[in-house]
Amino acid sequence: MKNNNLIYFFNHKHLFVLIFTLLPGVFFAQTPNEADAAARDALRRLESALGGNVGAGTIAAPAIAVPPAPAQVSRGGRQPAWVDDVYSAYNREHFLAIVGSAANRDQAEARAFAALVALFGQSIKAEFTVAENYTEAVNRGVVNISQNTQVSEQITRAATMDRLFGAEIGNVWDDTRGTVHAVAFMDKARAISIYSDMIIVNNRNIGTLTAMNDDEKNSLDGYARFRLAALIAGINENYAAVISQLGGSVSVRSADSLFFEAANIIRNITVVVAVTNDRANRVQDTFARILGAEGLRTRGNNPRYTLEVRLNVNEVTFPGNNNIFCRIEGSANLIDNQTGASLFPFAFNIREGHTTFANAEDRAFREAERTIADQYPGLLRSYLASLIPIR
Repeated sequence: MKNNNLIYFFNHKHLFVLIFTLLPGVFFAQTPNEADAAARDALRRLESALGGNVGAGTIAAPAIAVPPAPAQVSRGGRQPAWVDDVYSAYNREHFLAIVGSAANRDQAEARAFAALVALFGQSIKAEFTVAENYTEAVNRGVVNISQNTQVSEQITRAATMDRLFGAEIGNVWDDTRGTVHAVAFMDKARAISIYSDMIIVNNRNIGTLTAMNDDEKNSLDGYARFRLAALIAGINENYAAVISQLGGSVSVRSADSLFFEAANIIRNITVVVAVTNDRANRVQDTFARILGAEGLRTRGNNPRYTLEVRLNVNEVTFPGNNNIFCRIEGSANLIDNQTGASLFPFAFNIREGHTTFANAEDRAFREAERTIADQYPGLLRSYLASLIPIR
């Protein structure tokens, strides 16, 4: 049987499935030590299941699902009953299945997989940027999934929800008249177990990311942690939707609540703008407006951060040119006042000319304002979005 791009949980010779009992709210009623132990157990089960192994050390229970008959690949003859009624071959109680049809087998299988994903609705489709940030967090060691590279790759890929864990191709029939039909199916109990374990692991990471005192929390580091925790919670909501569609149930933490908390954190962060050699606060006000647009305060006592802006303003002349030029070399560094670290540097270089230096300077400052307004917001947002701390 052709099985390109399939993800198998178990060797088909085994008739065992992992069973995990879910209780409402169980993931958030545990102590940190209990949550850590549960996550370690879940990781062990995932490594066994996603690695395709069932053997020593694996928690297994006698099979409760009735496996489908061995997949049949046929050509011509009478149309099989499953083409019109897939559950005539796949027990509805234990399997979720759907048929895909196309002009060739590869396309039929691809359509069957796509149709199976579609059964869960578009709500489970995570944005690419979410999956990308999640994968980066795993690669940098911020989010702990597994030491098993194969398992880590499969779990981070699952964040996109473009392929369902446990989805397999079953029966295939070529009608010899230009159409091939293929079945994509999932074992409900097996998939519920896997997605439940992934939620346990993710919840442990959410707890780790959000465990901070007030001083740690009300910082850009704290903001980044809650943003990442919210992204992981959103992935959990996708997994919970899959579990629900398969007949299970699980309680997960709301991603919206974590995004709301992240928004509250950034509103409580003060970044004072200090500019040397400014003119009528023109550069200071430009930076302040940008920071305010991102939700940051720019006034307050004992600020956590200072945006230090240094301007070198000089007159420049060129032989044979009647104009006088003003050059502004600017640098802006976001400083953590607790550590003295420079977090985010930004620089610009402006030169403008006129018949008088006063007019050239006015032009240069106007161009500096425009350059800052055009470039700094996007760079700042990119910096905040990439602020995944390593703990």
